[in-house]
Amino acid sequence: MIARRSLDRRILALALPAVGSYMVLVIHRAVDMAWIRALGTDALASFTVSTVSTWMLHAVGALVVMGLTALVARYVGGIRASGARYVGAQGLRWAATLGLACGVAGWFCAPLFFTGAAAEPHVTDVGIAYTRLYWAGAVFVLLQLGCDAVFRGHGNTATPFKIAMVSLLANVGLDPLLIWGWGPIPAMGVPGAALATVLASLIGGGLGTVALLRHGHLQRARPPDEELRLDDATRLGMPKLLGLDGSIFRRMARIGTPQMTMSALFNLILIAMLAIAQRAGGPPAQAGLGIGWTGEGIAYVVCLGWAAASASLVGRFLGARQPQRAERAAWRAALQCASLNLVMGVVLFVFADEIAWAFAKGPDAQAYAASYFRIVALCLVPQAYEVVIGGAFGGAGMTVPPMIVGVTLAAARIPLAWFAAFELGMGVDGIWWTICITAALRGVLLGLWFAHGTWKTRTV
Repeated sequence: MIARRSLDRRILALALPAVGSYMVLVIHRAVDMAWIRALGTDALASFTVSTVSTWMLHAVGALVVMGLTALVARYVGGIRASGARYVGAQGLRWAATLGLACGVAGWFCAPLFFTGAAAEPHVTDVGIAYTRLYWAGAVFVLLQLGCDAVFRGHGNTATPFKIAMVSLLANVGLDPLLIWGWGPIPAMGVPGAALATVLASLIGGGLGTVALLRHGHLQRARPPDEELRLDDATRLGMPKLLGLDGSIFRRMARIGTPQMTMSALFNLILIAMLAIAQRAGGPPAQAGLGIGWTGEGIAYVVCLGWAAASASLVGRFLGARQPQRAERAAWRAALQCASLNLVMGVVLFVFADEIAWAFAKGPDAQAYAASYFRIVALCLVPQAYEVVIGGAFGGAGMTVPPMIVGVTLAAARIPLAWFAAFELGMGVDGIWWTICITAALRGVLLGLWFAHGTWKTRTV
């Protein structure tokens, strides 16, 4: 009993600040949405499609976050301090390099997101400008995510939370200034929200790098092979062009690529869902879906916080050769999160109309959003198991199972949503029910896979 309470306290100590950090991302979006709401339903629909495009950037960030957290945690758990410092420094170099590449790609690919979502022309024009500005700042976004990953690998989620709060305050101050203009600063409208977020990420990434240096978590010099070799299968290399060590990136990519692939495909599927919503209910349905994601996002963010705690503990326990403790930590984290999601599901169901009214402008968008809240509230408990156990898989460096389960059921949403909306005559509610049922199934299947235990012998 004492050991269980101690473990619960460790999980809470890691999860609560991580929830705060992820919650800041939701508040970023909620603040943007609150200001953009005054511009009308079309502007809100434009912002919704644009947001899906920015989530695609965070899918690339998943490679950095998942891979870097798992690697650093293994070195910390194995008491290899210089190895952890070197891997952390290399992770940030690779995050910045990926960010520069993404910035170029996002600028040219921005129109494709709106074509895929079947957005109307007046929605598309504004949204492309937002998307290009956001992706232009990808280097700052990925750098901040990389800093968070290094801290979490060390079991520190409090510092990233503090930095995220500073970033949020910057975004809150910049939003009205850039969206509506003031004095010599012109009103940019929806694209102004993108520029505000990019500048806030610049502040967050800079502060995160400085904090890591002050904590002594970064080391430029490569340590000896004995310090870097966790086992006989560890891939080693040397820094080359721009000081980048390709072996570190390959190890990060081996862990993070399945998560990145899943996130990217999931976002493409969301674009298809936006197109189906457009067909079923027009821009108000698209706006309602975006508002639904924001409201549901609070519960999802709680899951991400507990997933971060699970990944950190599982990685460090495996580094210390304690797989049974790693398993207990994962299941306790999932149980804690599911209990919280049960409460939030009740709140979302009961106060669906009030929450929808706070974000939607227009009765149709409000009605669609409220219906989304009531239906999706039913899947929040199994969703907790999916996300937290997915984090545990990531901490073990085994990210293929979450990808297989997540991608398969997410892809099934497209034909199922179309069938429910049009063939069964359920309309927009049919799309919402498809999202709910597939999310619940993902939680059940991933939990069964984790219980099988093959992740305990995974090498990184």
